[in-house]
Amino acid sequence: MRFFTPIVAPGALPVIGLLALTAGTQAQTLNGIRIGEEIAVASRIAGKPTARAAAGPHEEVKWRLPDGNKLALATDPGNGRIAYAEETWGGRPDGKPADFPGFTYGETTLADIRTHAENNGFAFVKRLLDERPDGLRLFNSYEVEGSPGLVVTFVTRLSTKDTQKLKGKQEGIDINRAAKLDGVILGDARYLESIWGQAKLKGKNYKPIRWASDR
Repeated sequence: MRFFTPIVAPGALPVIGLLALTAGTQAQTLNGIRIGEEIAVASRIAGKPTARAAAGPHEEVKWRLPDGNKLALATDPGNGRIAYAEETWGGRPDGKPADFPGFTYGETTLADIRTHAENNGFAFVKRLLDERPDGLRLFNSYEVEGSPGLVVTFVTRLSTKDTQKLKGKQEGIDINRAAKLDGVILGDARYLESIWGQAKLKGKNYKPIRWASDR
């Protein structure tokens, strides 16, 4: 299942969710792009998109960044503002530093994420796993402390070899150590519920994650 498959799900983001994010409290970004901004901002920051397409009521835009990473955005059809942003590691060393402080693509493990957050986060039931030819991806989400309505999702990946071992129930696979950061998603909470559903699995002692402001 590819990135934009869930984006075409019916339902538009309520404008009130984006208004909450643009009220001045939300400072977390992916490549300098904030949830709730106009889509035109992305082109000024990331340059010319590599793909753009209408999908139902939504607009999908993708970029290939200079460091080899991929940036994908989706907008609210009602106001054209960014409601979903995802960066995926392209595999190059210069693309390894993630926007989340202290996290590194290809190195930060699921265990590291859980340790930093001091809990396991939550998962959207319809977006627990995504198996692709290059391995299995897992999705751990957190509300961002101090930014109402903003959710960050860390995408970690198991290699194809480790995925096969896990499926075969072989010993020696510690998914918490084997799954490494492959992408970061920022999204408006209501928008994510519109594409991934409202059903969630929440870990024990859950609390929002702290993301230092870029200000």
